[in-house]
Amino acid sequence: MKKILPFVALLGLALAQQAKPEDVIKEQCAKAKVVAELWHGFTGGAPKTALENLVVEFNKTQQGRCVRPVPQGGYRDLSTKIKAAFAAGKVPAMAQAYENNIALYLEAKALLPIESLGVKLQGVNLTFLNAVRFRGMVYGVPFNKSIQVLYYNKDLLKKHGAKVPTTLEAFVALSKRLSQAEGGPVYWFQPDASTFAYFFFNLGGSYLQNGKLVLNSKEAVEALTLLQNGVKEGWAKAITSGYINQNLGSGPYAFSVDTSAGYTYYRQGAKFDLGVATLPASKGQAGFGLVQGTNLVVFRQASKEEQGVAKDFLQFVLSPRAQAVFATATGYVPVTEAALKDPVYQGYVAENPDYATIVRQSRYAKFEPALAEWEQIRFDILGQAIKEAILNRVDPKAALDKAQKLAEDLLSGRTR
Repeated sequence: MKKILPFVALLGLALAQQAKPEDVIKEQCAKAKVVAELWHGFTGGAPKTALENLVVEFNKTQQGRCVRPVPQGGYRDLSTKIKAAFAAGKVPAMAQAYENNIALYLEAKALLPIESLGVKLQGVNLTFLNAVRFRGMVYGVPFNKSIQVLYYNKDLLKKHGAKVPTTLEAFVALSKRLSQAEGGPVYWFQPDASTFAYFFFNLGGSYLQNGKLVLNSKEAVEALTLLQNGVKEGWAKAITSGYINQNLGSGPYAFSVDTSAGYTYYRQGAKFDLGVATLPASKGQAGFGLVQGTNLVVFRQASKEEQGVAKDFLQFVLSPRAQAVFATATGYVPVTEAALKDPVYQGYVAENPDYATIVRQSRYAKFEPALAEWEQIRFDILGQAIKEAILNRVDPKAALDKAQKLAEDLLSGRTR
């Protein structure tokens, strides 16, 4: 059994076994004169614990200052509460934010450029950094970044003498062959914008064309048709209840394209030898994976003292040890190259070689549009079109044409 080294042990913390990190933070901040709140969307599990332990360690280095993480529900809840905080004039010092959230907050002139605080960004993954660069200035520190990878069942492939596919064509062909042999669909997916993005990007799609959002391009129709046909033909299975890893064991499973943040959960759920590979592509290289996850932003309304705490915390977050520990505890990707040389990362990869695959895949990354309205488009318009095509067998082009019209109405202000 491969080991997942616990965050606390890796960082060498001296926390008492009975002390919860949130209780330690409460005590630390009770004594502080300057408290910088960090609103986040981690609802539990390894990410929330890892963040809290990170904060505990940072606060230990402070005199009369502290960071206090404040959970706000899920990410959509978080962005809703941030917008409400603007109206009330009571925003936190820091918050997690997707690229589209940053675009929205910039419309309100609510964010500070990261480098204006004095945070040094040398060595940060340029792909991640460029995604938070607006009008030449960086407005977020990449934080919990995940990348799509190919999870697969080593035992099932071995049973059928099959190798991990490296092209989309081989992936579809093998999924069909294994499904016929096993009597059920072996490629499992969630009918959402994340799954769709993998096929869309690797068929050559781009959401922005000449500065305009296009949801119904020929590549989009081709991607959605491929998924719809997979269900019709019996080689693809749409998971509509819970996460994919929670359904393992309910039928023959060979493949899924899913976030690296699910790595530890897949490991816990798999009763077979789990493999992780870079994504199948169309052009002889690793396929492009969708980058998900947030960045840490700092609000202009924070006091100078809070901004000072934020600056030091962000620099701490980017340190090699903090990056190595946070990433290996959660399945997120280290956002700095220096973290890959840290002994914590090196030791973890020696025990868990699949994790190195996750880092390799992060070099082939694509982002969704950094539009202020993207959250609503992603979930309520494009996401709904994908569900209609997959679950209700609506014609893919018709579903995407409808989505395009709804998105245009939203972007033009005709609807809200």
